[in-house]
Amino acid sequence: MAKKVCGHYYRCGAWLLPMVLSSSMVLADGGGPYSIYDQDYNGYLDSTEFENFLKKRRIKKEFRHLWVFNKVDKNQDGKISNQEFVDTLKQEMDLRKATKKAAF
Repeated sequence: MAKKVCGHYYRCGAWLLPMVLSSSMVLADGGGPYSIYDQDYNGYLDSTEFENFLKKRRIKKEFRHLWVFNKVDKNQDGKISNQEFVDTLKQEMDLRKATKKAAF
């Protein structure tokens, strides 16, 4: 059973993102799911930290194309900022909404 901690769900040593996120939740969370993967606390995700995020997140096949390091890293500086991470979450949320609407 997952427990809700600070607006996120925690189960068996892994943080789970809520299935339905609003952009206000993502922006108002002070780092939210992003910050727990920043192992060295430098404010960015490097490729190793990003890979750890992907392993724990278990992203569905239809959304994996959004979560490629070089696509998330919009400015190509070799690290993912909080804004780049949030922008990709928003893209995923938009795609989830569009997919649900298309199914009806």
